[in-house]
This record gives sequence, C-alpha cells and structure tokens, in this order.
Amino acid sequence: MSSALGRVAEVRSGPIDDAFATLVRRPDVISFAVGAPDPALLPGDLIASLAADAIAKYGSAALQYGLTQGFPPLLDQAGILLSNRGIGCRPEQLHIATGGSGALHNVCMALLAPGSVVLVETPTYGPAVKVFRSHGATVVAVESDDRGIMPDALDVALAQHDPAFVYLLPTFQNPTGRTMPTRRREQIAEVITRRGALVVEDDVYVDLRYWGESLPAFWSFAPEHTVYITSLSKTLAPALRIGIAVLTDNLREPVFALKQGIDMQTSAFNQAIAAEFLASPVGSAHLERVVAAYAAKLDTVVTALAKHFPAEFTWTVPDGGMFLWVDGPAGFDADALLGPALESGVAFLPGSAFFTDAAPRNAMRLSFAGAPLGEIDRGIAVLARLCELP
Repeated sequence: MSSALGRVAEVRSGPIDDAFATLVRRPDVISFAVGAPDPALLPGDLIASLAADAIAKYGSAALQYGLTQGFPPLLDQAGILLSNRGIGCRPEQLHIATGGSGALHNVCMALLAPGSVVLVETPTYGPAVKVFRSHGATVVAVESDDRGIMPDALDVALAQHDPAFVYLLPTFQNPTGRTMPTRRREQIAEVITRRGALVVEDDVYVDLRYWGESLPAFWSFAPEHTVYITSLSKTLAPALRIGIAVLTDNLREPVFALKQGIDMQTSAFNQAIAAEFLASPVGSAHLERVVAAYAAKLDTVVTALAKHFPAEFTWTVPDGGMFLWVDGPAGFDADALLGPALESGVAFLPGSAFFTDAAPRNAMRLSFAGAPLGEIDRGIAVLARLCELP
C-alpha cells in the first residue's frame, strides 16, 4: 500500500461528515451540529442577478480558463475587502482559492510533507486537522485558555517541535466561539516573530460580528510571518467556493504551481459573481440581513440555555460567528448523548470531535446559524432534558 493510501484512515468520515449525512436523510431534525449557513438566507435571486451582471460585464472571460492566482476583478475587490480589515497586502500576495478549505489545502501542499509538525489550539477545528494529517503531518495541540493559545506554551512547543506552521482561528473560533483579545494577539505575534515561525490564520467568520468592537487581524501584528485565509462561504454561499488568501512571498510560486496541477484555477464564473457581490451595494445589504438574523438566533439560543439547562452546565456567549461551546459537569458524557439526541430529533456535535488526542467527553459544540429561529427553544429544551443527570 502506498503512503498516500495509508493516510486515508486519517481523513475518513468523522462526526461532522456523519452529521451532514444524517441531516440529508432526516430534514426534520433540529440541527445544532453543522457550521453551515441558514438555507433561508442563501440569496438565490441575488446570485442569479449577479450572474447575469457578470456575463454582461465580462462576457466570455467569465466562462474561460483564467489565471491560477485569481480572476483579476475579484483580486481587485478582495484587495479592497482586506484593506477595510486593516490588511494592507500587495496585489501579488493575493490568491483566490476554492473555498477557505481549498486555500488551506493549497498552503498545506506547499508546506507539509510526511513527518512535518503542525501546532494547533486546544480545542481546534477538526476538518483542518484531517487536512494536515492527510499530508502526513503530526498535529500537536498547544495549551489554550478562554483567550486562545497561550504564549508561554506556544514558545515551548515551537522550541520542541520546529513546526511547519501554527494554525490559529483568532476570531469567533470554531468550535468554542472565543475571540483572542488584542493583547494576546500581540503576545503571540512576539513569540512567532522571535522564533521565526509561521502562522496560518483562519478568519472565515470575521464578518459575522453581532456586538463588540472589531479587532485587528492577527496578520497585522506579524504580516511577514502570517498566511491569512478568509472566505465568502459564510456570508454569500458555500457552493460558490470562494476563498481568499494572503500568501507570504516564499509561498506564492509553490502554491500557484501546485494548484495549477490540481484544478488550474477556481471557477472564473463563480469568481465573477463574487466580484459583483463585493462591488455592489446589494452585497452590503445582504450581509446586514445575515448578521441581524444570526444575532437573533444566538440571542435565542442563549436565552433557551439559561431557561432550560441544568445549573451544572456553563457556556460563554461569543461576540459573533456560528458556534457556542457548552461545558457540562465531570459526570456528563456528550458522546453518549449523541444517539439519544438524534432519536429525539435534535443534532449537535460532542466536544471530543475537536481535540487531537485524549479528549474530555463533557462538552458540546452548538452551531446556531442553520437552526430555524422558531425551533431553537424547542431543540434546546430537548437537549436539556437529555442532559439532566440521574
């Protein structure tokens, strides 16, 4: 068996894949499981209109092969988007990938080989771990707290492992919803810069802020040591598969060469639609509707948790994103609860799905974005009944 086939076990279906499959078979389930947008907020009419505008403006260029780096009008709009976030990168650093996950994969192709090490937060985004392991990398979890990865622990891990990169989700982290405060970002940037290390910053939820002040991207504290990844999947439509990356200078050539060998380019047609979305006032109006809808859902989830859940359970309310992390008492087993919850018509993900090694079993990740607003209270009430300890 080849080494590539031998790594298939690392990327086989996991809890998130299984949740998607279950929900396809059972659309009646109230889902707090998958981090997908609310289907009711996916703007079919808007996308149809933008597609017509794109064909009218760009003609056959929107239907032809194009540059591996990206469709030039979208690269221009991406530069404006990033500049508004305080990311003043050069045009040649930009890359349009097939979703945020595609951008991450492209970077991994350039950086990882069997035996490489990737450092991650605790807990972290499970599908990213699968990507790293699919390239033969060893994934090492670094101690984290409610403000993110801890500077001293990261410093020690960098000295011990000499990793290919550190993977961070500083804003509205998946799965915990936590946001790394500015001071912690500065501390992590100091460690990264002093050690000459690289961070891959996953920032796909940043536009989904419901309250509180926006924070500078981690990139702005260590631009020469950071690959920045964001996406339109959470704000426009996942099926368009539009990811945006800011690459370090040494990664541009290998990333473009490797992507060209995989799929040549991300769909020029989809990129043209995305360019029209970012350039149009209707895009801003759509984002406002999305943010207002998800803010209402988060508020409803928090109210329902306070009303229904046993006192032994705790949670922290995030300032944005799609996720809320619930910790139960020591005797609670979220993994064992998953089956009964599905039988009762409610889905969630156990917290153990987001750890790289020995995982506590007393936590749950609740994704509120896709759950119908009118069903949230009932779904939380069902979970609460199942969570009551004997």
